[in-house]
Amino acid sequence: MIDQALTQHEIAGHMDSKQDVLDFLVTEEQLGVTLLTAAIQNAPGTPSEAFLPVLRNGVTTEYHHVEALEAAGGEALTTSYWFPDSAFGGGGIGLFETLEVIETIEISLYLIGVSAFARVGEDYGARLCAEAMGTEAVHRALVRFAQGELGTKDIGAPNDVGFENFDWPTVAKVRQSLEELGIRYGTESSSQRGRFYEYPGDPLASGVGTPVNHTNPA
Repeated sequence: MIDQALTQHEIAGHMDSKQDVLDFLVTEEQLGVTLLTAAIQNAPGTPSEAFLPVLRNGVTTEYHHVEALEAAGGEALTTSYWFPDSAFGGGGIGLFETLEVIETIEISLYLIGVSAFARVGEDYGARLCAEAMGTEAVHRALVRFAQGELGTKDIGAPNDVGFENFDWPTVAKVRQSLEELGIRYGTESSSQRGRFYEYPGDPLASGVGTPVNHTNPA
């Protein structure tokens, strides 16, 4: 009960504005498109090549999220992302470990979005966030499955939660946790080897993505 009370107090004390949430959601979904595009391009000859159909659909999904969030008023904070080389894990298990952490944190980010829209009585925005969060949860399960297939012995079943997490209840906590992976938004990290990647835009146009169903929020 004490932990629950503290969590609720923390949430009540820092309610991110709808615009702040939208802007970081767009920024984060652009990051997803950028990271997955690089992973797909680097996949041939690596263990991740076996999961290219999942990655190609995933990058398209993330792009549709970008488009919907921008249409709802979100503006990206940057289009330039610094990824440490380790984030890609040589196209092996490490790549899917990185993706699992990112997807897990993004689920919390979308729940922040649901709350932000609900507070101002905008059911469309809340539903948009919920619909997008559902696909992020699918992605999380798929990358957990990939880790198991590639030999991670202690990963467990991919469908391992009863309710999705809300462990990062503010945008600041979301960003802090992602930056702990070595990711940077428009700035360079001095702690790990890596480089900048520019947001590449539509993955269908570039040939790295594949079409998905339900391309617009209801």
